[in-house]
Amino acid sequence: MSAVLVAALAGCGGGGGADAGGSLGVDRVVELAEGVGKDGADTCPIPYDAGRAAEAAKVGEGIEAGAAGAEAGKPMATGEGAKTTDPQSAFAGKAGGLISCSYHVGGEDLTILTVGKEAGSATNYLLPTAQYAGDMSVEDVKAFSEKAADAKFGEPVASKGGNVVTVRLDSGGKGEVALLLTVGEDDKSALKAEQVLELARTFAAQAK
Repeated sequence: MSAVLVAALAGCGGGGGADAGGSLGVDRVVELAEGVGKDGADTCPIPYDAGRAAEAAKVGEGIEAGAAGAEAGKPMATGEGAKTTDPQSAFAGKAGGLISCSYHVGGEDLTILTVGKEAGSATNYLLPTAQYAGDMSVEDVKAFSEKAADAKFGEPVASKGGNVVTVRLDSGGKGEVALLLTVGEDDKSALKAEQVLELARTFAAQAK
């Protein structure tokens, strides 16, 4: 049932107005995603400054590049875009792209997904990941989606548990771009909810 709801929401459009935050166009997301590819890269193609984000959120142990958990040892960044040859990809033959950048805080993985879509809601595309990382119920997913759709550019929206945050970015009027930050798993993180919010807000402001 939850998978059906998430799939239905993923096809809906978003709203919201303009506010402070990063500016990243769909075409730029596609370009960066295809430059990284599924083989991956050792650095994130989007200039996210983990050091500054950690400082802003008062994360004393800092944020290091690369995953620390089950994904440790894999490329720090991966991407897929319209030129992908994977027929199962949501972006095959369509204008859009997805970039995943992995970090860790202590022993916890922190992931930033940045998606750009020319048609449809970028935020809703990220709902399955948000639901899994935030251990959300059907009701939680719906509430999270509705709040995210109404948010202004640059305004972070957190899951009920606080370990998942999404931010809509200014795409320049063409399509939609959003990021999703997840830390920890199953709705749990050693970081405070306020810290996760500030991390997402800071990373979003760096997007370009």
